[in-house]
Amino acid sequence: MKKTLLFFLVALFVVSCDDSNKDLKMKVIDLTVKSSDWIENIDKDSLNRYYSYQFSMPEINSTVFNNGTVTSYILIDNAQQVLPYVRHYEDVYGTLWTRTVDFDYALGGMNFYVTNSDFAVDQPIAMDFRVVLMWP
Repeated sequence: MKKTLLFFLVALFVVSCDDSNKDLKMKVIDLTVKSSDWIENIDKDSLNRYYSYQFSMPEINSTVFNNGTVTSYILIDNAQQVLPYVRHYEDVYGTLWTRTVDFDYALGGMNFYVTNSDFAVDQPIAMDFRVVLMWP
């Protein structure tokens, strides 16, 4: 029984490994948003606040947009965290909030967003990002 299971697992591994993605192209781009560059956004009712920054990304062309993928990471303390990044915080006064960092992209550009659950007016800190583009 063990030999049959081992044979099945080896066969499954060999069959699942193919070279169909050998022509996959990839580009890694590192970006920084300085604290002073974040733009404050408020909804039409002036209730919900978030910050954003837009990068021009000519690398996100129609091939990448329609047939590829764009993934982004925030770089914190020599580690990469895939976006969205969601962390819960408490200050010395016991105030609790959650910070969410996320992104979207379109042809020729991408946006990064920072939203605090308490919608505080505090300007976000400088943040480093890594963008990975993959396309056939």
